[in-house]
Amino acid sequence: MQLVINSAGTYITQKDGLFRLQNKDKRFDVSPLKIESIVICNQAMITTQAITTAMENNIDIVFLNGYGDPIGRIWFAKMGSTALIRRKQLEIAEDKKGLELITDMIRQKIENQAGFLKKLMYARPGREELFDNPLKNINSALSGLSTIAESIEDARNSIMGFEGTAGRAYFQCLGKIMPEKYKFKGRSRQPAKDPFNAVLNYCYGILYGRIEKACILAGLDPYVGFLHTDNYNKKSMVFDFIEPFRIFAEQTTVYLFTGKKIKGEYFRATDNAVSLNDKGKPVVVDAMNNHMEETVRYRRKNVKRKYIPQHEAHRLANILLADEKEKRPEWLEIEEF
Repeated sequence: MQLVINSAGTYITQKDGLFRLQNKDKRFDVSPLKIESIVICNQAMITTQAITTAMENNIDIVFLNGYGDPIGRIWFAKMGSTALIRRKQLEIAEDKKGLELITDMIRQKIENQAGFLKKLMYARPGREELFDNPLKNINSALSGLSTIAESIEDARNSIMGFEGTAGRAYFQCLGKIMPEKYKFKGRSRQPAKDPFNAVLNYCYGILYGRIEKACILAGLDPYVGFLHTDNYNKKSMVFDFIEPFRIFAEQTTVYLFTGKKIKGEYFRATDNAVSLNDKGKPVVVDAMNNHMEETVRYRRKNVKRKYIPQHEAHRLANILLADEKEKRPEWLEIEEF
């Protein structure tokens, strides 16, 4: 379970080995054995005793800003990583193996987009024309990934170009099927220009925390990526590794709007930005957590979505350590996402 603190003024301490959460309205205790991580989304107070209990139980504490982006994290000191995994990660960041891995990640991301649009199309008989051109553009981008240049720098530019083409088609299509009040024209990141993107950015923020944790627990260096180039304090591997899993945040967001669970009172708007307010954040957090708790088919097993990033992070670490002559394992295989 991910414990999400989104009520301002919440006080988090430890009592008899349990976490105690208290604010002016209520109080409850929860066992650390039931918690995977603690996410603090708003003004809250946490004691050193509670932090120590979290660390002793390998529970990370994540702090999010008002947009839902992780801005800080407290980790257990023993991360279980190895120097060899990180050395291999550095070695292949600038060679063909790294290119193959990031191409697989982006391919899976685009295939997820196409699959989700088809699912939405089948649920809307008579409106197929809204999906035809976007799906053609996405399939064209997928074909383009098979013709990546040999040069590392040229390949990076090509991959990002095909990814961008697919993404524009995908989000423009999603914008057209939203309820009339919430239609939008495309992606807007920070700041969001409309309610849909405000919710999506917040869901991505929650997902980033899970992906970063998966990378570190698998021994991967969050700062050494294959597509997103290194920069000071830029978590390039997290930006790479999240790509196949963005669909989880996108599905949550789409279903919130198409299921008419979003209200105008959940947002605050200025001249240049739209963001979730304190009424909207708990609704989105609950929806995202419920989506991650659902069971899907993954590698011929029934697995909750929340466990898949961790499984794949360990697989990526094993790929990095594998002998060059061994067959490279196929990437993400979610039969039903």
